[in-house]
Amino acid sequence: MKGFSKFANGFSVFVLFICMLLVVTQSAMANSEKMIGSAEDHGIKLTINHYAIVNYGQEMMVYYTVQSKTGLLMDEDGISLMQKPNITIGNRLVQGKDTWHKKISSQQIQGAVKVMVPQYRPAISNVEFNTDNILNQKGQWTINFQIKK
Repeated sequence: MKGFSKFANGFSVFVLFICMLLVVTQSAMANSEKMIGSAEDHGIKLTINHYAIVNYGQEMMVYYTVQSKTGLLMDEDGISLMQKPNITIGNRLVQGKDTWHKKISSQQIQGAVKVMVPQYRPAISNVEFNTDNILNQKGQWTINFQIKK
């Protein structure tokens, strides 16, 4: 019986250690994915939070946050948040499509843009995300980052 109690005690310490390790690892991963890059113009800040290569490498989802420092963001139903953002992957220009967005607060919106990924690209590609219109506000928002296959 004493042997079982020592085993159970040691096992519970091991399980606790694994749980703590998972929490620390997830926290570190979340912090590293909070921001890829940002750009600000006319009091509107565009931040790319992270990206995901989906659909067997054929598409990329770019997740972003828009924040207004000067006024309220109007989220009009049926309006695309970003009008056809231009995205360059390597040296190839592709058109992004505003897939979804949702209003988080009166000054913050989160959303995603879908992009068709060029079939042939290097293992690491430079990306330039560029838009000149956010919720009908003219400006210039450009963010550069790298993606991996």
